[in-house]
Amino acid sequence: WWECFVSRVLYLDCAGGVAGDMLLCALAEAHGDVSCVEDLPRRLGFDDVSLEWSAGRPGGFAARRLDVQFDASAHPRHRNLGEVENLIEASGVPDGVAVTARKVFERLAEAEGKVHGQPAGEVHFHEVGAVDAVIDVLGVCLILDRLAVDEIVTSDLPLGRGTVHCEHGELPLPAPAVAAMLPGVPVRPVDVEGETVTPTGAALVTVLSDRFGSMPSMTVARVGIGAGSREYPGLPNVVRAFVGDAAVPAAVSQTENVIVECNIDDLDPRVFPVVIDRLLASGALDAYVTPLVMKKGRPGHLVTVVADATDLEEIVDVLLRETTTLGCRTYPVTKHHLQRRMETVATPWGPVEVKVALAGDTVLRRVPEFEACAELAREAGVPVRDVLAAAGAVFEDEE
Repeated sequence: WWECFVSRVLYLDCAGGVAGDMLLCALAEAHGDVSCVEDLPRRLGFDDVSLEWSAGRPGGFAARRLDVQFDASAHPRHRNLGEVENLIEASGVPDGVAVTARKVFERLAEAEGKVHGQPAGEVHFHEVGAVDAVIDVLGVCLILDRLAVDEIVTSDLPLGRGTVHCEHGELPLPAPAVAAMLPGVPVRPVDVEGETVTPTGAALVTVLSDRFGSMPSMTVARVGIGAGSREYPGLPNVVRAFVGDAAVPAAVSQTENVIVECNIDDLDPRVFPVVIDRLLASGALDAYVTPLVMKKGRPGHLVTVVADATDLEEIVDVLLRETTTLGCRTYPVTKHHLQRRMETVATPWGPVEVKVALAGDTVLRRVPEFEACAELAREAGVPVRDVLAAAGAVFEDEE
């Protein structure tokens, strides 16, 4: 178990920021084949759309650019989340690709809804619901599916200053929807006037990335460079995609986290599920409540949260605001965990994501995501156990 195995890694260097077309071009260069993207207009029923790939030299870098040509008057001015999801479903892309693309647009809808005070399903996408954004997102997900990487690491994001003009008028940078997706993401200011991180780019990297940080130790196999449409003095407007192999422990990995705890004896127990949900939404890796007996024989509860140190301030804020505790304690903890990856399997009621636990190349177990199974069961009016059993049976058949 303690031998090493090779993991395929993708490192995204967002040197000049990130937008959907920049990321798509970088991945296309790294993959070396754009045929799956070229076929997207036909799959989506966009008969008037053509893709023009060109070469650019932003900041002296030889890079690929993409221009999506179409007649704007032939398409809706905006689309809501349901309409975008229908386009994805009708495109006939593989189930795993469709699931990932839907997650990206759900992330966008949630961010826009938070900014405008609307439920995600009622948000009307303007720029991000446009033809080119749909192609960018689906194209990125398609090429990632073909690259078959085990881990995606993304650099910090450079943020320019000024304003951007959009459907709602002049907005400060970073755009409000981008700002709503930045919690937990490392950023840095750059001395340029303009939008370096777009909503589509922010949604893609926050959904796809396993973590943010510097380039991991790896043997680089391929490099792709994608260029944006703007030129910034002193800042190459590019995304670089490095694909390579990294030797990692075959069984157990270690992660340094923090534990946040507090004892509570005067909170209505019905509130605890809401507190747990808000802790998880604030970045907690895990959160749970344990019954205990406190001083003077009082019944109480211990609230325990496992979190990354970067989320500590927000976790403590939730506990102090949402519970009756007057304070909490923290201490470092080392988490030992198996390697894992996500797979998507087909069931009679729709695709289900499955978490796969690995020791090297050996699959120890596969666990269908319960919430996805429960949602399919609700929609189809069937028992959840039937969906769980169908998802598990896929792998039994393979064996």
